[in-house]
Amino acid sequence: MAVFGVSALGLIFAFAVFQYGGVVPATWYLCLAALGLCGAVYWLFPPWRDADRSAPVPAMALLLAFFGVCLAQIVPLPAWMVSLAAPARGELQEALSPLGLDAAYATLSVAPKTTFRLLLTVGGYILVFFLVVDLCKRWRERAWLVALPFAAVALLEGALGLAQVFVFDAPLANGTYVSRNNYAGLLEMALPFPVLGAVALLRKRARRRRSSPAGPAVAACALLGAAAVMLLGILLSLSRMGFISCLAGLFAMGMAGLGGRVGGRVRMATAFGLLAALALGFVFLPSDALISRFADLVATEDLSADTRAEMWRDTLLVIKAYPVFGCGLGGLESAMHRYKTAAPLNTVDLAHNDYLQLLAETGAVGFVLLACLAALMFRNALKGVREHDGSLRYLAIACLGSLTAIAAHSLADFNLYISANGMLAVWVAGIAQGLRFTREHRPGRQSRFRMPVVVEAKR
Repeated sequence: MAVFGVSALGLIFAFAVFQYGGVVPATWYLCLAALGLCGAVYWLFPPWRDADRSAPVPAMALLLAFFGVCLAQIVPLPAWMVSLAAPARGELQEALSPLGLDAAYATLSVAPKTTFRLLLTVGGYILVFFLVVDLCKRWRERAWLVALPFAAVALLEGALGLAQVFVFDAPLANGTYVSRNNYAGLLEMALPFPVLGAVALLRKRARRRRSSPAGPAVAACALLGAAAVMLLGILLSLSRMGFISCLAGLFAMGMAGLGGRVGGRVRMATAFGLLAALALGFVFLPSDALISRFADLVATEDLSADTRAEMWRDTLLVIKAYPVFGCGLGGLESAMHRYKTAAPLNTVDLAHNDYLQLLAETGAVGFVLLACLAALMFRNALKGVREHDGSLRYLAIACLGSLTAIAAHSLADFNLYISANGMLAVWVAGIAQGLRFTREHRPGRQSRFRMPVVVEAKR
């Protein structure tokens, strides 16, 4: 049944990725329906009813609380209560009175239909999270297999990007995605896993000297080749934030690998060495086209004139108008009309900054819940690095690098609002959480719980 769960998740994820990242509502609804069916079959199958049902209580509480906040945004409330909780929403409701659309009840969300649609997506993400956690608990030392499906999909996307540039002479690589930035976001989240998977295989081979070195070495080379394809895909996408986020993830992985293993001075020197290596990578890895894009960014004298910066400023006005409960998940486009100054001839439905958009749409209440959940996932990954040894430690480092990359990229793009990328971020978070329920024996360390031993004294 565990194989069924991983396979089903992989197929659903692949379908979403190859359908423009799941941005088409009709195809994403199919994915949500498939996720619901997969979860029902997985947890209701008779042989698994007596299995371990321990759940991550803090994560469950935060997820359900956030789901409850989003649900409350579409529940009809008395108009006076809505005006009290969100005065700007009350003003919109009063503005409809001359049109004869005044009602005694209203919702906190300015776009309840859109909020309901995204609420279904949040429910699907929660299902993916707990399914991945359960799979990690069942497979324990083989938890690496949980990451195999999305790594394979990312490899195919990376290969497609290379084919677009080198075979079809496209100016950049974007795979099956509409935006190159979202394409890079997919690859940067998956890249740490083949890299650390190769390291785990080589370290395992070094420990087992009697085993044949050929098999692990060949597998490690294949994983490093897959990582090279993903890295080239990021470079050829010409995504500035994608490249920067990739380097941020690699730096986090390097620092996590040093944690607790070396002294303070050696750790500091190694950190500077990592920074120097990343600086060299920043200089020598990008193509001329990508370097020119960075040059254009540096040549911009007045950032406030940039369209993206103007979007951020307009979003801050929405946050100020809906500070507590937000304008409703997905309601930024509707709420933005009153404050919009950027791109007057275009529709602005995304702030190009996941943090600002989530704060505007879910308010301080929902954003704090998400921030606590993100902090918990990073904490779980760091604990996995400290508590595990062998392959599971490298899996925790990979999760940390992946989460760091998407956290950095979210500062200037909207990857979390792309269904497939959001699903992958939740998938990685589920692995980080699942490692908390997995224990791997460290050589030379005795168990904390031992049976008492009675020693008979010699006469």
